[in-house]
Amino acid sequence: MTKKKFLENFGRSETLWMYACARCGECVDVCPVYKETEDKYTAPGFKIKKMRGLITKQLLPFTGSPDKETIEKLAKGLYDCTLCGRCWSVCPYNYDLVELWEKARESAFENGLGLEAHSQMIASLEAENNIFNRPHDGRRKWATGADVPIGQKAEVVFFVGCLMSYRGQLKSSAKAMATIMNAAGEKWTLLENEVCCGVPMKFSGGIENMEELMQANVSAIEATGAKKIVFSCPGCYRMFKQEYSKLLGNRIELVHSTELINSYLKSGKIKLKKSNEVITYHDPCELSRLTGIIEEPRNIFAKLTNNYVELPNNKFNVECCGGGGLYKAADIDKSLDIAKKRVGQAEKKRASTLTTACPSCYMTLNQAARVKKSEVKVSDFAEVVAQMIE
Repeated sequence: MTKKKFLENFGRSETLWMYACARCGECVDVCPVYKETEDKYTAPGFKIKKMRGLITKQLLPFTGSPDKETIEKLAKGLYDCTLCGRCWSVCPYNYDLVELWEKARESAFENGLGLEAHSQMIASLEAENNIFNRPHDGRRKWATGADVPIGQKAEVVFFVGCLMSYRGQLKSSAKAMATIMNAAGEKWTLLENEVCCGVPMKFSGGIENMEELMQANVSAIEATGAKKIVFSCPGCYRMFKQEYSKLLGNRIELVHSTELINSYLKSGKIKLKKSNEVITYHDPCELSRLTGIIEEPRNIFAKLTNNYVELPNNKFNVECCGGGGLYKAADIDKSLDIAKKRVGQAEKKRASTLTTACPSCYMTLNQAARVKKSEVKVSDFAEVVAQMIE
């Protein structure tokens, strides 16, 4: 990391956070990756200490030069992180540590210290507008044969995202959302030319061409005349709230699918059959802790089942499933080890179904359940709802 690049991409607030850190260690005790690896370079407080030392050496004379080994270990530690925000949630000073890690990743990526898997992902985004290097013109194939409007003038846009558009196991989740909106009589549409929201670039630190993707989506959204955008992916949802608001302003409402479904139930636009199945729910970190959507899914479960059970460490204090922040690209085995613990908690609750309202969480938990040979069925939230519409 060069002095210029490292400091350029850190604002006054991030620098102050590092120097004001109380070194209390609260963040270390709750970090899911540190608890799994016990590698000090994954511990939030230790990373802050090392970044603070690095900046000191870059700013002050007679303090020596940062050594290459420390910089490389620090960069690896920055990517050995799910960006779940658990560290921020216990910080006594409420420092935005997720923003700090994202900014630090930008610096690492600029200096050639990013992950090769992330570089490949960005190359795919630049070539095909998705993270899987699949043909862009196949983005809407999931909608084949379904009652799905595309590129129409509508009040509501359903922004599907890369995972639900291209991952076979999630295409049924996208269809489930279409079923729910149609049942509610919603006037909605897909974008004619949806591209990745850009959040993988933000998470990797390789943000150079991120705004091009954003501008493409904004143009497609404006062409529909929509007043509301619905997201099933919390990553896309949060990306729009944080970054797209600078381009869209306040003229378009951004809602997560759980908020939309909850509003349908409140207004009577849809009704659900109620079962006695034992169902539990994993709060996606980006949905609950980082954007505050906590009660809406639970309101829906109250209409779905007589036997809803809570997992431990839920709501704002949810334990990450291990699949966030592109961590699976850094260490798939440790990511799944974290997820297996969450599946194990569902087993202890004797749940037959573990649901979540995030495609990344769903994929991670589902893979962990298969590896664990668990009898717990992992299901997408919208699919569970769609199956129970009267």
